[in-house]
Formats: sequence, C-alpha cells, structure tokens
Amino acid sequence: MEERVPLPPPPTDAHGNPLDPDHHLLPDSQNAFGSGTYVVQVPKDQIYRVPPPENALIAERYRTPGQKSKSYRSRCIIICILICFIAAVVAVAAVISSRLINPKTPTFQIQNLVITNSSRSPPHYKITLKAENPNSKTGIIYEDGGQASLSFKQQEIADGDCPTFSLGFKDSRVFVLQLNGLKTALPKEIERSMKGGKSTRQTSVSLSLSMDYPIKRKVWFFKTGKRLAVSCNVTVDKVGKDTRVISQECHS
Repeated sequence: MEERVPLPPPPTDAHGNPLDPDHHLLPDSQNAFGSGTYVVQVPKDQIYRVPPPENALIAERYRTPGQKSKSYRSRCIIICILICFIAAVVAVAAVISSRLINPKTPTFQIQNLVITNSSRSPPHYKITLKAENPNSKTGIIYEDGGQASLSFKQQEIADGDCPTFSLGFKDSRVFVLQLNGLKTALPKEIERSMKGGKSTRQTSVSLSLSMDYPIKRKVWFFKTGKRLAVSCNVTVDKVGKDTRVISQECHS
C-alpha cells in the first residue's frame, strides 16, 4: 500500500495569515500586477514629442535670414523700376498728346496769281502760295486728296487738286495751285482787268480761295490725321502776268 504524500501548507503572508486559497492559481503576471494606481517616473532626457509643423517654418526663417532680406530688396528694386517705367510712359504720352492735340495751325500767304485765257478752252488760274509750319516739335504732312476752289463774288469759277508736300519743324515751302475754270467765258470784271493796261481801282479784283487738305501731324514716330480747311480773301491790282497782291487774309 502506497504512502500518501502530505500536502504542502497553504501560503501565508508575512504575518503568518493564510492567503486566498485561489491566489496560487492566478498567473504570475496577475500576481505581480494587481488592481490599483501606479506612478511611473521617466527621466526628462528620455521624453520625446513631435513639434507642430509651424515650428519648422519659424526655425527655417531664423536659420536663413539673409535670403529673406535679399528677396525683399529684389522686390523693392522691381517695384521701383516699374514705377519709373510707368512715370516715363505717362510723361511721354503727355508730351505727345500736347503736341498732337493742341498744336499751332499752319499759316498760308498768297504770293502771286496769274490767269491765262483762251477762246478755245476754259481759263487757267495759277496761284502761288507759301505755307509755313510754326511748330518747333511737330511736323506736318500734306497728303494726296486735297481740293481747292476759287470764287468771285461768292460764285465758284475754278477748282483743282492740291499738291502733296511736307513741312518739318519751323519750316516753310512755296507751292503752286493749278486751277481750271468751270466756264469758258471769264467774268466781265476779270476780263476787263486783264485788258486794262495800268493798275487802277477799276482793274483791281477781289477773289476768295478755299482749300480742304488731308494732313497728318507727326511727333517722333507718332502720327495723327485730320482735315485742314483754309480760306483766303485776296485783292490784286490787276489780273495778268505782273499781278501785285494789294491785300490778303488767310485763315486755317
């Protein structure tokens, strides 16, 4: 008959009191960590955390202060250049507009008038004029398409085309209008003036000249076009080869 092995004594605490009979059945981990509150102390040099993203931007700004100042200076230089360029453009536009919009009008002066008459064809009128540009910074271009007419006592007696030419700054030029009579017969006053020998009050003739000119005003490389109307009232001592202008008045 086998001998029974005696059971080990139940576990006791430090004071000899028996423990919970189920205590020895719990795992070691549960025996080591029971329920309760624990305080864990970790050294400061072993504490780690992730900084927010904006901290990286602040650090980058402090790390490269030279690049920020350079970019600021470059922006200031670009802005100054743009301001100077705009100011220059405005100044040039103001000068050009003042020259093109409000220039002085050209002046005209009749120097001579010759009429040739033939029984087989209408009379021919040759009028010599002088055009002058009073502007010191604006040129004038007289373009093709100008028309001229000559009237006697408010009745048109001749017409023709105006020649093309150009005037520079403070420039003048003499040009000739070639006008053809609208009727074969001359007015009686003009015919009597041509037949008269010496210049008298009876041989003097008053005529009106009108010109409609397409012109362009030029300032540097800029041009602007308009039409120029010119009217002249002239009185000559007689009509012929040695005609002398007694009085005249031209407006443009």
